[in-house]
Amino acid sequence: MRWIIAVIVVAVSSFFLYNEYQSMNAATPAPPPPLAAPLEMAPFLSFDEIKSIRRSTKDGDPGVRWAAVELLYSIRDPESLSILERIIAEDPEQELRIKAVQLLDKGGGSRQLPGLIKALSDVDNDVRLAALKALGDIGDPAATPWVSPLLKDPEAEVKTEALHTLGRFQDKRKAEFAALTDQLRRQYEAAVRKSQENSK
Repeated sequence: MRWIIAVIVVAVSSFFLYNEYQSMNAATPAPPPPLAAPLEMAPFLSFDEIKSIRRSTKDGDPGVRWAAVELLYSIRDPESLSILERIIAEDPEQELRIKAVQLLDKGGGSRQLPGLIKALSDVDNDVRLAALKALGDIGDPAATPWVSPLLKDPEAEVKTEALHTLGRFQDKRKAEFAALTDQLRRQYEAAVRKSQENSK
């Protein structure tokens, strides 16, 4: 009987010793991955402060107006595009209207089109030129119906820029068509190769 108890004690002790040995020699668990950095910084301005900055875009001083516009655009305020459109349509300062067009040009997307299209009817030909250049940079042919009328603009420089802009639309359309054709050709060739491999 004693030897049975001794065997049980040895077996249980061996089991606990083996588990202790395994836990000591186990690979150190990998540290948790670092926290992912946010894609954008959280806004540091309160809603009331943002509302105050929006009011500053109507300040009597053009420098204050523009500083407020730039800040709102940099923090991606949802109203910044409509404020830029208002600056383009209503601001008495030609320089601010041109800066607003150039800021929209940096955005480089179709969301900027309405503001740039408004600038095409500006009384100042420098604003119209800036808008045409920005539209050419974006390259969205959807703006063609608003660019074409400028082929009859009283200023030769504006007419020339309108022609260049329409040409840039065409170049972008050709490049997109060539890329699509190339993609379809590669897909067709891959499908033919797969079909030939399956038939073997």
